[in-house]
Amino acid sequence: MNWRASSLRRLPEMVVATYRRNHLARNSGWVIIATGMNGLLGLGFWAEATHAFSTANVGSASAVLAAMTFASTMAMMGLGTTALQILPRADDETWSTAVNSVVVGGATIGLVAGLVTAAVLPHVSPRLSFANQPQVAVSVVFGTSVLTVATLLDYVFTAERRAHYIVIRGATFGVLKVALLSLLLLLGVRNATLLIAAWVGGSLITSGSTLVWQVRRLGRPHRYGVAGVTTYIRKWLKILILHHMTSLGDVMIPSLMPVLVVARLSSVASAHFYIAWLLASFLLAVSAAVAGNLLAELSYNDEPMARTLRRAARLIAVLLLPPVFVLAIFGRSVLGIFGSTYAAHSYGILLLFVVVAVPDAVTNIYVSVLRVKGEPHKAAAMNFGMATVALVGAWFFMGVFGVAGAAWAWALAQAVGCGYVAVDAHATRGPLAPVSIGASRWVSDGPTAKLGDQERARPMATVDEMHENGTVDRAPNWTPVSEKQ
Repeated sequence: MNWRASSLRRLPEMVVATYRRNHLARNSGWVIIATGMNGLLGLGFWAEATHAFSTANVGSASAVLAAMTFASTMAMMGLGTTALQILPRADDETWSTAVNSVVVGGATIGLVAGLVTAAVLPHVSPRLSFANQPQVAVSVVFGTSVLTVATLLDYVFTAERRAHYIVIRGATFGVLKVALLSLLLLLGVRNATLLIAAWVGGSLITSGSTLVWQVRRLGRPHRYGVAGVTTYIRKWLKILILHHMTSLGDVMIPSLMPVLVVARLSSVASAHFYIAWLLASFLLAVSAAVAGNLLAELSYNDEPMARTLRRAARLIAVLLLPPVFVLAIFGRSVLGIFGSTYAAHSYGILLLFVVVAVPDAVTNIYVSVLRVKGEPHKAAAMNFGMATVALVGAWFFMGVFGVAGAAWAWALAQAVGCGYVAVDAHATRGPLAPVSIGASRWVSDGPTAKLGDQERARPMATVDEMHENGTVDRAPNWTPVSEKQ
């Protein structure tokens, strides 16, 4: 009895210790919480919009926002993913330069991508001709830039094992955009233009507060500026491009599919597709969150890669299966929140997305494996191949199955991706050897550097020269730092 009582008293301490030690589970959990919170607040935003605006306005606005998301991904240029591998072992000077490159580079390229998007959108479909209006164009340009910076800062928080900051930023954005939409409705505004403005306004205010408050609380000496940004980008240009191509292929499907549905079918069909995808994003975010944190954790090199991958797979299974069953069983009722037309036309699409969540988890994790093994060219090829299958297939399938054809094409693309994973994994069987990228001055056997209440592990040997194809050399006879010490 005394032993049991002692164990019960120690249980809170054990839980806290496990929470602090298991960085992958903790940070993945925070990212998933952030995604769930963003999703719930997003559902509130769109539920309010679907009851106050026409279905055509909702479809048009969602297509524009999806195009902005895609343009933002175009503008990130691999800066976020590269930061995941560089920041964990960077000294203060390199850390500050990398963060400034993320902010300055993301904002600048985001403005250019926004300008291109604003110019192209009105010509995609007559249903998007309202994007010609000056207020819409301004919202698209600045919204794309701000969204780019906000997303890149999430990578910084993930790399620094401070993923709870992502929750704070996401919650602030979600509350603000719902509040701004409610204000517009009180003023009697009922058009797609102001619906987009509410979304962009919330993002602008949130990103400003993140730059001023959250980044400065990471515990690293930092001053915003442009010094060293050009050199940083030039130094890592090849790896930036490959990471960028991989990320671009990953988001081409969810970002371009609503626009494709508008062009092929109608704004109403796009609304039905978008709301189903919005619900399914809860599922798709699970493996994406774990995969992103997996790359950061493998960059810290705290334990053998195979062990980390097993933990990642178990974590995804535990987190993914419950919401899969919930959405499969109660999805129609949840869709009814948006209106009877969504419950009738979006449920079949939602079920397909539920099925797609499983192969999507496989391909997401394998992308991180390829990146950390120094094979980002394979990751880029796989993601672009899946995007091509999905988008081209959707155009043809929608002519036969209607809007459900877009979801069927997505499922086909994921099946193709899993096929590639099986073939490549079989062809490259052997010990998993992660690769670290970084400046040569990071190499040190000296004391570890502090990051808040977390201690950085001793760096392993880094590689400063890239192959002509943009990959990095595999570390020979690699042994985890945890086994060396």
